[in-house]
Amino acid sequence: MITFNDVLSSVGVDPVNVHLARHQDTRARGRSIYAIWKSPDGPKLVEEYQAVQNRDRFPVGGFVASFVVTAPPRSETLFIGLYKVLSVGRCGPGSREALTGIDITGHYRYAMAYDDRLDEYKERLVVDWGPGARSWAQRASRQPKPIRALRDQQEPPFPGFGQFCIDVHDLPGIYPGWQERLREVKGIYVLVDKKTGQQYVGSAKGEDSLWGRFSDYARTGHGGNAELRHRAGAQYQMAVLQVVDMSLPDHSIEEIEGWWKRKLMSRDHGLNRN
Repeated sequence: MITFNDVLSSVGVDPVNVHLARHQDTRARGRSIYAIWKSPDGPKLVEEYQAVQNRDRFPVGGFVASFVVTAPPRSETLFIGLYKVLSVGRCGPGSREALTGIDITGHYRYAMAYDDRLDEYKERLVVDWGPGARSWAQRASRQPKPIRALRDQQEPPFPGFGQFCIDVHDLPGIYPGWQERLREVKGIYVLVDKKTGQQYVGSAKGEDSLWGRFSDYARTGHGGNAELRHRAGAQYQMAVLQVVDMSLPDHSIEEIEGWWKRKLMSRDHGLNRN
């Protein structure tokens, strides 16, 4: 069995000097760390986030091997980089954390330098983190993580519209190829409140594709819908009910949307108001 420690040793890095950091923070403005990492300015934000800790975790002179949890359905522990810890100080009064915006006055702030010796494994290597998911920071020498995959193709095949299902806050981090599939079609979708089970049926029509409509929800939390605006903080799962050709006229899409509202009774017992 090949472990991540074997990979470290192969490039001259002693696992004794390495801390493993697995990032999966649900406080990050309703978005997963993976989703933020995949955004244009994401790597810099995640590096700033990693550099601040509420206690002294990373020895100066040592290394941090960083991982993020990928988007569902795989939810894998993916390697994103190796960093050397150069120095440590404290955050000044009024300092705010890069992703959550919380006050980090007095927290430890590390200066880290990216180490390119594991570049060939970046966003390709997947480890089995094991049962201690809550223990997000661990010493590599004490936790030899088995390597589960080393991917030449970084993203799995699109599961198909009938099986596509994802939490709204995870949407920005889905694979680029999956985004393209959602851009290719219009259709009918459903949002399900994860706490109450109430459903909202909507449609992507006009100039919008399913990706465009879904992105509105990920950005705003309500997609401009009057009923959902009053439900701040609600967490939704989204799925595709039916896809239609991009050339189908809006009135036909609205008719299909109406059928689904009747079938799911989302006006009587859900979140639709028309």
